[in-house]
Amino acid sequence: MAEVVIMRHGIRAPILPSVSTPSLTQRPWVRWENSPGQLTHHGRQIVNIVGHFQAMAWRRMGLMPADCPVSEAFTAIADTDQRTLDTAQEFVGASFPTCNIPVTPATALPENPFRPVETTETLRTATVAMSRALEGFHPDPVIVRTMKEFGEVMENPDWNVAPGKVSVVGNEWPVLRGPLLAAFQVTDTFMMEYEEGMTTGWGKLNEASVERLLSLNTLYARLTRRVSGVAEPETAVIGRLINDAFAQSVNGKRHVTLIVGHDDTLNALAGELDLHWHAAGLPADMPLPAGALIFDLLDEGQHQLGVRFRYSAPALDDARMPEQLQKHGPVSMTVISNKCGEEKVCSYSVFQKIIHAHT
Repeated sequence: MAEVVIMRHGIRAPILPSVSTPSLTQRPWVRWENSPGQLTHHGRQIVNIVGHFQAMAWRRMGLMPADCPVSEAFTAIADTDQRTLDTAQEFVGASFPTCNIPVTPATALPENPFRPVETTETLRTATVAMSRALEGFHPDPVIVRTMKEFGEVMENPDWNVAPGKVSVVGNEWPVLRGPLLAAFQVTDTFMMEYEEGMTTGWGKLNEASVERLLSLNTLYARLTRRVSGVAEPETAVIGRLINDAFAQSVNGKRHVTLIVGHDDTLNALAGELDLHWHAAGLPADMPLPAGALIFDLLDEGQHQLGVRFRYSAPALDDARMPEQLQKHGPVSMTVISNKCGEEKVCSYSVFQKIIHAHT
């Protein structure tokens, strides 16, 4: 009946020339051909392949026609960064190669879905919630082992994952600053290096070791983006977009909405809906480049509607070698929402209550 795809942009160069703040190593970082934060040529290839596979799935499901969809049946929205706009345009172009479908930048919407709803109260609540999550953090044995391995790769054995402090400048949204943020940035860069086909971690890392180190990435997300009190205002506008897309379908119109944002986008939405997935080899709930959370509105029969959650992304090794991805396609898996009682399909009425509770 309808589908909403919340996608992370494709492979990009590091956002910061120094990769992280603070810097955690004296080693020189490899040079990228692209400017900081930009989608790479290789990243475009991967997004193109993913878009092709997604379009075939839409047509199998009867959501999209064999040719061009009418404007009311397909919507594409992206954040205003180059990497998100270019990802959306590449994806849409691969899905509908003979069509001229526009991508709407977030700033053209009445509300920006990639910005939190900022009020004095949401700012205070988010700051307190994030601070409490950090205060309650105690590294488990897996994180301790990962910390040690990470320090060896960085040639910084004294490195420690001590989370740091929540920083609020003026009326800006709270940000965690310190070594955990830096580890998040570095491990994300290792993943991008690997998928880009580059020598990774100064030649010290392979696919398995990159996957292990990404547990520091998901740790940062768990303590910051997924926290109750932070996730709600960060996802309120996207929640309304999902609800509006489904409402069109309930009224008899098949519809697909594509929303291209960032890992923060997926992490906050997963935190708000208590969504969990686990791709083989990776830490749980890791949002990969060109990966997406997918929401399907289903007709369950007997006038019952349901919402199915899925996660789909290229495996790390397939993203590194596009010819493999063309054979295998993205890996898709069921996502469980604890707020829906761990059912594979959430009843539409329950889903609406969850969405409306914070929008």
